Amino acid sequence: MLAPTLVMIRRRERPMRRWMKRGAGLGGLVLLAVIGWLALRQDPVAPEPTATDIATADLTAPEVADDPEPPPIAAVPETAEAATQPPPQPAAAAPQPGAAPGQPTADGQAPAAPDAPTASATPEGASPSTPGSADAPPEADSYVTIVRLEKGDTISSVLQDLDFAPAEIGNAVQALSRRLTLKRLQIGQALTLEVRTPEDADAKPILQTLTIRPDARREITLQRDDNGTFSAAEKIFDVIAKLVRASGVVDGSLIASADDAGVPRPALAEMVRAFSWDVNFQHDMKAGDRFAVLIEQSWTTDGKLVDSGRVLWAELTTGGGRQTYAIYRFKPQRGADGFYYGNGQSVVKALLRTPLSLSRISSRFGMRRHPVLGFSRMHKGIDFAAPPGTPILAAGAGQVVQAGRNGGYGNWVKLRHSRGLATGYAHMSRVARGLRPGHKVRQGQVIGFVGSTGMSTGPHLHFELHRNGIPVNPLTVAQTSVRASLAGADLTRFKAAVARINRARADATVLQASTP
Repeated sequence: MLAPTLVMIRRRERPMRRWMKRGAGLGGLVLLAVIGWLALRQDPVAPEPTATDIATADLTAPEVADDPEPPPIAAVPETAEAATQPPPQPAAAAPQPGAAPGQPTADGQAPAAPDAPTASATPEGASPSTPGSADAPPEADSYVTIVRLEKGDTISSVLQDLDFAPAEIGNAVQALSRRLTLKRLQIGQALTLEVRTPEDADAKPILQTLTIRPDARREITLQRDDNGTFSAAEKIFDVIAKLVRASGVVDGSLIASADDAGVPRPALAEMVRAFSWDVNFQHDMKAGDRFAVLIEQSWTTDGKLVDSGRVLWAELTTGGGRQTYAIYRFKPQRGADGFYYGNGQSVVKALLRTPLSLSRISSRFGMRRHPVLGFSRMHKGIDFAAPPGTPILAAGAGQVVQAGRNGGYGNWVKLRHSRGLATGYAHMSRVARGLRPGHKVRQGQVIGFVGSTGMSTGPHLHFELHRNGIPVNPLTVAQTSVRASLAGADLTRFKAAVARINRARADATVLQASTP
């Protein structure tokens, strides 16, 4: 007999329970999805704005729709417990097949789009924009610039470089030309321009004013009116005289020492010319010699220097203080303005001390060994060494006797003067243009240029002085040459001028010494 087999018979599960398990699983997933969706809908807590955020925030008012609808206001839970409860889910309509997100479905309703993050409000501390401020144009800015003319520049080219419109440049130049000769402007001339920046970033700048001062006494101002038309006006400044003085000690050269004392170069040149009748600046000046000068300058009423001035008085010591010269400016009733010593004697002599400025004597008058011929013979003049091309001056007023080639003298000029005197100039590179026999020359006029023509070993001037046809020492005669002297009413007026100048010297403004 077979043993019985025991079989466990499980009761068949109800379909309802299996569905409940599956439903519970799906319900958990749905709950998690809902919680995640709610978390995404919560607005993040905005951080406290910083100073940089406030400075860079966009303060433009947002655009407002024609018919704005108030946004839905989410219900705020009254208690923390209520806030944890999920909101009731509305029955969502099933989207129609093929309907794109955001497009209406068959029933005419568009599915709700997720809420987008909203822009932050006006930062703390910043003022919100007023309605319509975005449409108001910004105020136009203007600036002033100064331009100096360089070589080849014109006013038109400068305005072109500043990117003004061609029509505006033409109108401005035309208006200026009525008051100013534009072709005579100097290099370094300053132009002061007031320029307005256009409201449109792509537009050209606008010229408001242009001011130019062609000389210290005149100022031309170009002005744009409200209609955009240019007009030029001229202002003339009054001029007043001011006295300035300077003094110093010679250390090296007189020119460098005078520069250090602030003496203007034109005034220094005038002083040197006046003293050159009696002073050889190459040999007579010694270290420690002193100089002083009183200058009358012209200034405009607004403080612009008109000219470097003219010398009224100057004093110079030479030979280490052994000799002192003092000169005063004076104009006789019937004569030209000039310089005189304190006794009323003119500094001007009948003959210049040397026919070259700041030259060096390389060979003196008398017997010498000829540098070319090699034997001793009489040297009938004085040789002045100078660079080629140095201007040669007429030693005195006179008439041209010879001008051209003259054997071993090379290019040669001979002048006849008063009192039986005559001067000769040899070895010139060339004779001054237009100089012909019979022509009259004035003292100090350029008659030729240093060279080495004829029997010469290098560039120099051979200078001769003849008295009644006989060669004499030029230096001796020049030192004892006749001078003009004041007399009568001119001498009385001169003494009064000397006293007036001496009093004014103490009150004159001291010139500012130059800085290295």
